[in-house]
Amino acid sequence: MLVYGAEDREPALGYTLRIDGKEIRLEPGKEIQVDGEFKDPKVSLVPDKFRKFSAAGVSFNYPSHFGFAMDAEEEGVTIWTLDGTNVVIMLQAYDAVMNPKEFGEILKSNYGPATEVEAISHTFGGKKYSGVRVRAILAGASLTQDLIALPSPEGSRILLLQGLDEKDEASKKDAKTVLKFLDETLKLEN
Repeated sequence: MLVYGAEDREPALGYTLRIDGKEIRLEPGKEIQVDGEFKDPKVSLVPDKFRKFSAAGVSFNYPSHFGFAMDAEEEGVTIWTLDGTNVVIMLQAYDAVMNPKEFGEILKSNYGPATEVEAISHTFGGKKYSGVRVRAILAGASLTQDLIALPSPEGSRILLLQGLDEKDEASKKDAKTVLKFLDETLKLEN
């Protein structure tokens, strides 16, 4: 898959500059004019709590502390990874058709026969998206991955959400935040 433009770079983090209670939006690299006169102002710079991901015709907000990586090394697939402390978001764009059930079975063959694959769905923005949940034990640790099909005009797109296990106390807060962002901001551009 060919990747053009900014799809291989981490989305910029926005900021709000506060001067004596007045809020001014800042974008990295863009100069602004601040009107007024200030005498001994109280100033703070506040980073946004989210970044906007946009690639492969998919956009959504995600927590700003998540790391960003893009991999197009394997022919026919491009993978974007947004990596938090306890939750990982991956968007996989395939040139060919790949569905969550098929991908789940591939993961099961890699993870071992005790791996469970079950049908699930998530609702984002009032729209229901189907997929599968893969549950595995790897090196003694529990792993949960939701593979969600996102409609695509050509090839296929799978949204992989790792760490949404309701039983995992450590990931609950990040999982809740990620699901809220997806519900409120997921857009398919084509």
